[in-house]
Amino acid sequence: MAISNSINSNSTSDHSPFPSVHISMIVSPTRLLVVWVLLFAILLLAACGPEKSGENQDQLLAETKQIALEYQTTGKLDQARTQLSVLKVANPSQWLIYVAETLIAQNNDQKGMVALTHLVLDLDLQSEPISQFASQHNLLKNVAAVPATIAQKSTSNGATLSSAPPPTVAETVTSKQANPITSTTLTPTALITKSTIITQPAAVPLTATTQTTTTQATATQPVSTTLILTPTPIIQTVTKPTVKATSQANVRNGPGTAYTVIGALQPADSAEIIGKNEGGDWWEIASGNGQQGWVFGQLMETSGDMTRVVVAANIPPPPPADTPAPVPPTAAPQAADTPAAPTPVPNGNDFVMVQRHLWDVIENGGQLDGPSVTCGQARELIVNVLDANGNRLNGVAVQVQYGAKEIYVTGAQGKGDGVAEFVLGGGQDVKVIKDVDGRDATSDVATGLSTKPWDIPYETLIEGRFCQDAASCKSFADHTGCYGHYSWTITFKRQH
Repeated sequence: MAISNSINSNSTSDHSPFPSVHISMIVSPTRLLVVWVLLFAILLLAACGPEKSGENQDQLLAETKQIALEYQTTGKLDQARTQLSVLKVANPSQWLIYVAETLIAQNNDQKGMVALTHLVLDLDLQSEPISQFASQHNLLKNVAAVPATIAQKSTSNGATLSSAPPPTVAETVTSKQANPITSTTLTPTALITKSTIITQPAAVPLTATTQTTTTQATATQPVSTTLILTPTPIIQTVTKPTVKATSQANVRNGPGTAYTVIGALQPADSAEIIGKNEGGDWWEIASGNGQQGWVFGQLMETSGDMTRVVVAANIPPPPPADTPAPVPPTAAPQAADTPAAPTPVPNGNDFVMVQRHLWDVIENGGQLDGPSVTCGQARELIVNVLDANGNRLNGVAVQVQYGAKEIYVTGAQGKGDGVAEFVLGGGQDVKVIKDVDGRDATSDVATGLSTKPWDIPYETLIEGRFCQDAASCKSFADHTGCYGHYSWTITFKRQH
């Protein structure tokens, strides 16, 4: 900018004692253009400030979650889409994904996480964390089939384009120039705008084909090119649900530690999952040779399509519950001190084990403080003996199998009817040896009644609340947790 000052010393004003000063602003066109560009840039920066400047993000989060909760109640997807579009955000679909992923990461609002996940899935938006959360909580749905054809469309010069499958994204770019123009059109299924959220899966692979209708290119008549994106078929591979043992784990004939052990999985062994129990904490598996059994879920890693696993229809009934508390009865005893001699069983043992129970931390006199365990001091073996009707049975001789091999008769120690009590050392096995008439009896043997944590199966330790999973059980056993202070209850029942 040039400023020229000119002072005419030969002329003076009639009304001013000072000489007159003439100032002229001389601005070149190039510099004027620079000034306008700078002004335009300043205005553009002002218009493109933070998209949520002054907006309370917590309020936006709450509004978005409320939209999802309302949609979960009403099922009105168009209403939810409209509500999202009026939020003061630049891209409603990306904002919805951000809110859902944030709640899933915080993991403190189960209801909100599920509602937001449902809305994201129903709008066919794509997010790996949300898909993983949906898979873990059985929220996945089948993707709707893409329509096979679209209506024919005409160009501005009257030519007709042939039908083609609909694309999943749309954008129209038109350049207005004095020269011949080219218009590229991606025919929309759903257009991402302020008021519309995409309704087809964004991850569908597309194959582009171009169809062109050309007329004489002049300044007033354009050449029109239409680009149609055709979805490539998606091939989904469904994998069978499987488990892999993270540590040595028992395979039982039912979902619980009261069921009989029929095998074992070694670390890294795998098997196909064919069912689950109602609680979802035990898996029914089938080995390679077709043998079936049950394993404790917390000792397993799972993989494959877990949504295919349903509650098993062939769950065997649980063994009879133990008659609790080895204390003297307050009511009249049900035991028969001198019953008639039983009839021997032609096949099978006279006495069968119907329950094998490790006392939990509290039962054994200990305490729990979250995951921390204060060990109790008891180390007892309580043996209950029942008759065929489930009544407590006195006069039955029970023997442990190690050390001094003590023998006690049920009801003779003052511990209660049908009860024999032993003190455990490092561990014991126990069985019934004589019936009430003094006749030798055959019996199942209760084994593995250990007071060493590394000898006790992890699922049994977890059930007793000594640890929570395979990793904590291993640490607990490696540090000799509660060594020498475990107690067991065994129940035998006569079969006749």
